[in-house]
Amino acid sequence: MTRDIPGDLWKRLTSTVGLVVTGHDGTTNVMSAEWSYFVNKQPLYAAVALGPRTASRRRLEAAGEFSLTLCAEDQAALADFAGSFSVTDVDKTSSDLVRLGTPEVTATPWVTGGVLAVECRLRRTVPLPAHTLYVGEVVAAHLPDDPARPLVKHGGMHTLGAPAPRTAVVAAAQLRPDGTLRVAATGPATETAPMWQVTLQPPDGPPIPLGMHAPSSHGDLLTDIPLPPETDRSLLPAHHVLVARGRATRGRAAVSVEASPAGHHRTPDEATLPGAAR
Repeated sequence: MTRDIPGDLWKRLTSTVGLVVTGHDGTTNVMSAEWSYFVNKQPLYAAVALGPRTASRRRLEAAGEFSLTLCAEDQAALADFAGSFSVTDVDKTSSDLVRLGTPEVTATPWVTGGVLAVECRLRRTVPLPAHTLYVGEVVAAHLPDDPARPLVKHGGMHTLGAPAPRTAVVAAAQLRPDGTLRVAATGPATETAPMWQVTLQPPDGPPIPLGMHAPSSHGDLLTDIPLPPETDRSLLPAHHVLVARGRATRGRAAVSVEASPAGHHRTPDEATLPGAAR
């Protein structure tokens, strides 16, 4: 372990490669932007981080708008090309691989063939020590007729493998100041056994069933369970909670104890409601 920060640490990031199109002075340019993300849901905002020597910075600022295409896995060659040359070197839109779609809301075309493309109006410019973050509001979206698989940047460019299977329940448990046991769990979706089974396991002795519980609107479990009257709450930190659902590997959690500082009142935005921390 070291506190030194490697100069290429940023390459450990995993992201979808973006193609940013800008229009200025009657010309159109397309460039690759590895750091392209959605950064707000409502309204939907997209952000791209551009380096200090990027000619598209002044073009984007002058136009006040841009388009962003998130590349599909068969656009690796195009992403490499668009990131290897500047608009001051050559008109990259002359390449056969650059196929531009007609904008619907802005004046900026967009690259077709990606996972999706969005037209954006510039809403924020955030100067960083080297890069500049441009945040745009999505005003139009273009989706392919057939869903495409994304091109992934993680050092080099990669395609996605098989979906990561979810085979296990993950659980947490906390004794609340009112004496109830809060249990949270996630796990693979199941139609045949949607209910969650919760059991309290003492360090010695038989398990104590705590009932079957309905999933939240997200399919997860977040519930406060009254404990049996005979439960010695002082011994609960030595217990474990077991959560089962269908055929998934059951989840196991130690029981933590929630502190209740004097004068502190929890409010709904402190994640006391199901889904509040999403």
